Amino acid sequence: MKRSGRRARLGRVYHCPICGAELSVINAGGAEPHPYCCNEPMEVVELINRVFHCPVCSSEVMVIQEGGGRLEPKCCNRPMIALDAITK
Repeated sequence: MKRSGRRARLGRVYHCPICGAELSVINAGGAEPHPYCCNEPMEVVELINRVFHCPVCSSEVMVIQEGGGRLEPKCCNRPMIALDAITK
């Protein structure tokens, strides 16, 4: 299955229709990946995992599942910045 020339999107989630495995893009460098699992192409899921960046040490974290509260990760004693809020 060939997809369009879309660029990879940070946080995009792919799902295996056979075993249920999921993966998420952690570095959106170029063209969209075409991952396979169980010898089948993985399906793009509408969910986009949020990624946060530390402005001090450059650590990054990805939210896998949010709870009911408002998530505000901190690192180096400072609030982390949502990567969709900044441009690299």
